[in-house]
Order: sequence, then C-alpha cells, then structure tokens
Amino acid sequence: MEHKKKKAWIYTHIDAPEDSHGALKKQYGQLNTYGEQLGLEIAGCSSDMGGEAGAERPGLQFFLEEKENREIEVLLVLDSARLSRDQKQCRKFLLGMKKSGIQVFSPLEGMLVASHCQE
Repeated sequence: MEHKKKKAWIYTHIDAPEDSHGALKKQYGQLNTYGEQLGLEIAGCSSDMGGEAGAERPGLQFFLEEKENREIEVLLVLDSARLSRDQKQCRKFLLGMKKSGIQVFSPLEGMLVASHCQE
C-alpha cells in the first residue's frame, strides 16, 4: 500500500512593496526544499509584498480560500512573522489553522503553534 503524502501550501511574504532582490523566490526555494525534507506534496503557493495586516493580504486570502479545495494539511512559512508581526493576529491565525486541521511549519522555528506568538 502506497503512503499518501500530506499536501502542503507554501506562503511567502516580504514587508517591502517590491521584490527587487528576489527574496520571495529565495523564500520559496527554502520552503520547497523544507517541504521535500518533510516528505510533503506541494499543492499550491501564494505570496504577498508590503505591510498589510494578517489575512487582509491577497496571497494569504487566496490560501484561505483554496485550503479546502486542495485538501491542504500543512502550511509552510519561513517564520511566524510572515503570518503577522501583530502577536494577537498571529495567535488568532494559528488557532484558526489548528481548528481547520492544518499544521503550520517553519524551517526556522519548527511546528508553529499559538504560543510562538507570545508578546
């Protein structure tokens, strides 16, 4: 019987309004490699630039819209700050992911849970 890989989504974000140094591509590469190391199937990706708050970002919103359709089980982010620098928003997002049955992993911080966003 073949082992079914968990489906993952890669989310990249930078605060700068434009990506003149290829930071999003670099983040994607790191997260794609990390996903391979975890034995995940990459089922989608999205990215954002600029400092919009939390789920107001189009790329994060796209993930939230697609997570059920694509049966996403894991979200890969570089670190918890990519979700939100606001501690309350970060906690709220991670709690929402837990309720949805989605694990959030970071190559820099490991498995992210709401306590990663402590003030």
